[in-house]
Amino acid sequence: MVRGPSLVDVAPGVLVATSAVYATTTTVLVGDDGVCLVVDPGVTADEVDAIGAALRHAGLRPVAVWSTHDHWDHRLDGDPFAGCPRWSGTGSSVTSADLARQRDADAELARVLAGRGGDRPARIAPGPRAFPRGATHPDGWVALDWPGPMVLVLVHDAHAAGSSALWLPGAGVVVAGDLLSDVEIPLLAPEHPDPLTEHHAVLDALAATHADLVVPGHGSPGDPAPRVAADRAYLHALLDDGATPDPRARAGWLHDEDARQRARVRGR
Repeated sequence: MVRGPSLVDVAPGVLVATSAVYATTTTVLVGDDGVCLVVDPGVTADEVDAIGAALRHAGLRPVAVWSTHDHWDHRLDGDPFAGCPRWSGTGSSVTSADLARQRDADAELARVLAGRGGDRPARIAPGPRAFPRGATHPDGWVALDWPGPMVLVLVHDAHAAGSSALWLPGAGVVVAGDLLSDVEIPLLAPEHPDPLTEHHAVLDALAATHADLVVPGHGSPGDPAPRVAADRAYLHALLDDGATPDPRARAGWLHDEDARQRARVRGR
């Protein structure tokens, strides 16, 4: 029996499934004739299979899979998407580091999924390639050339190098990747020379869309404005010992990551 999250309509032509693992979201962008773009499928093999089965049941045909960034939990794959091209903001290739991350993910998920009946993590997909580009729009957004509704892409280096956000003007939805989460603090890109400035710039770009809804990579879809405000407040608080702690940093690993980020930012 295939177990997995259900696809929920959150806006016209936008479906979201939420994994039991880290509240990871999969977003499906649907065109009028049933073509669809699947964003960040995951996390377990059963969940990926269930998403594929739900798409088939709804008569939807994936034309590509999108990875919002290069972290393993956004580079997952399964049989339902065999043969689909993989797109991302910049493209990448599977490296020995990817394989090491997959081994780490297998071990981590084995711990997370203990007692859930032997769920398996999905496998890492072949390296995505750069997306087919259409016209360039103001403020750095680029149109995706695909047979569905208008999607504008912002490629940036907040959270991870070569990350991307997808803006659907017709639906009023931003698919933000690992930004604007209600359950995770902003996680900076440690390799970026000025991660705070980069993160603020991307928040400005997302806020300028005036979207009605954001789908984060982890957590629940919601109103973007308070998410932008919360993320900005967190970034400012990294430099302020007297700031009120962000409630999203209460979880063990996020509490530890918050401490590491504070140390990194203040050591620059």
